[in-house]
Amino acid sequence: MNQRNYLWLLQRTALFSLLWWLLTEGNASSWWFGVPLVLLATGVSTLLAPPSCRSLAGWLRFIPFFIGHSLKGGFDVAWRAMHPALPIAPLLVEYQMRLANEQARVFMTNTACLLPGTLGARFEGASLKVHVLDGHGDFHSELETLEKKVAALFCIDLENNDGRI
Repeated sequence: MNQRNYLWLLQRTALFSLLWWLLTEGNASSWWFGVPLVLLATGVSTLLAPPSCRSLAGWLRFIPFFIGHSLKGGFDVAWRAMHPALPIAPLLVEYQMRLANEQARVFMTNTACLLPGTLGARFEGASLKVHVLDGHGDFHSELETLEKKVAALFCIDLENNDGRI
């Protein structure tokens, strides 16, 4: 185990310890039960979500992107629903992801919903099926932009990656 993984485990243990402290309102006598639970939670979380690279700069760029596109997506869907002609042309499309990390793929699938008029329907391997409200729109470039943002979050170089794990 390298130094980065130790730091990750320490951060995760500190987070679960803080959560325990908050839940017990700082009651020191609860730690006899809390320490084993914190260690168990850390172990289980490590099995379910193994340590992987996360970029602070990537997060700082992703958050405004997420907020902006969430608002834009909400207004777009509301406009389409309220428009008398109901301008939709639904389509189920397939997008080949280049993200090698499965956590990154799940994250992208879930956040595809923030793009205007899109819903991440399912992913299998590197293939992401997306339901779009307007099949005439430029959904492919929006998905590429999202994939680049997610890759930056997970420290993935898309230029040298073909999507295989």
